[in-house]
Amino acid sequence: MESKTVTQAELQGIVNNLRERGARLITIVGVDTGENIEVIYFFNTGVSQTENYRVIVPKKDGNEEIGSITPLIPGAFIAESELSEMFGVKVAGIPGRFFLHPSVNAPNRRPVPAKPTEAKQ
Repeated sequence: MESKTVTQAELQGIVNNLRERGARLITIVGVDTGENIEVIYFFNTGVSQTENYRVIVPKKDGNEEIGSITPLIPGAFIAESELSEMFGVKVAGIPGRFFLHPSVNAPNRRPVPAKPTEAKQ
């Protein structure tokens, strides 16, 4: 299942277009690749038809942020809350913790890999 890589700005227009076409959000998945967090949006666009869009969010010392699609698709709130809590990506407009108790140390994600010139010899 291939995902088309888009920018955050492009995603808002795509989601609006999908909503107007009657598409439904299936889920939002985060993938920690080490250097980036990839956020993949899965939509059902018809019987056995899906469209998937990927936004790449570079890691910035805990200051990663992405725009919310909840204003366009209210059901995205739960998946965006999970993305925020599990991967530490701030989703604009999604407040605090929804799933995890404040005592839980989150996010638990991979460190940014060292560049070859920075690696110890």
